[in-house]
Amino acid sequence: MRSVGEFVVVEALPEVAVVAGAAVTTLADTWFVFGLLALVYWFLPEEYAVAPRRSGGALVALATCALAILTFLKVGFAFPRPPAAATPTPAPGWLPGLAASWFEGTTASDGFGFPSGHATGATITYLGLATLLDRPDRRTRLLAGVGLAVAVALSRVVIEVHYLADVVAGVALGTSVLFGGLWLMRRAGAAVENDATGLADPDPAALDPTPVFLVAALAGVGATAVAAATGHPGSLLDGAVGIGTGLGGALGWRICDGDEPPLTLPVAVPALVVTGALWLGVLAVEPPLPVAVAMATAATAGILAAPAVGERVVNRRGSALDA
Repeated sequence: MRSVGEFVVVEALPEVAVVAGAAVTTLADTWFVFGLLALVYWFLPEEYAVAPRRSGGALVALATCALAILTFLKVGFAFPRPPAAATPTPAPGWLPGLAASWFEGTTASDGFGFPSGHATGATITYLGLATLLDRPDRRTRLLAGVGLAVAVALSRVVIEVHYLADVVAGVALGTSVLFGGLWLMRRAGAAVENDATGLADPDPAALDPTPVFLVAALAGVGATAVAAATGHPGSLLDGAVGIGTGLGGALGWRICDGDEPPLTLPVAVPALVVTGALWLGVLAVEPPLPVAVAMATAATAGILAAPAVGERVVNRRGSALDA
């Protein structure tokens, strides 16, 4: 029993507030978070971060790690969602047909409820962007990041798919992974810079996402093992995806130097088609676990390696034109 009476307040809210909650919660849907972070990683210009590719890769690693740890915790606790999450909330009569279908789909959810994945993802994504970007000013970034994370967390309670305790735990998990992961990446980045340059006091802001991706893979292994041991087959695929995204991220990042320019559209479009098709195959087909791990590994490696591939394509075209 995790309720503290929050739904007494929620049920007194007007319909428009619930519809707004359903809209806000979409900002932390898994597809939206990873799509947004992939675009940041591929296209973020230098005006917004000193090392945009390295900052973007760090954000992808943090989100990947949070998702894998979240899966491990969800299946480990195996706490149910609120009873209202099992059935869609009837759409208000003023919503048109497609919007009504979207609303009803958003207000129903299955799987385990603790911690909240949306609250975790929103905290990692928006507080992470606020932490790693250089523009706009720091105060504006932090206010926007915290505001979006809190709004998404509360929206999960408003649409009655999570208890308040679930979203508080999700925010705490996201914050812990964010700052713990940044600490780990800075230590790893400093170690790499020491080896490469021999400097006694390397730049403390250097980031190497590799160890965070590897932690994600280990958490995926743990989640898969717990799901198998406790008889929760529905979580096995989530654990396999955690393994694959962690391994793929580590492999893909090894191809990059971290200072690549933004992707050009001739490279981005085919990269999006190939990696998107792999992800759709994993989520829609639900292949055997080894195949799911391989597909998630290939998709994530492709996303992380794309800037390096794009840079080589541009350099070859430049060399051909000079010749």
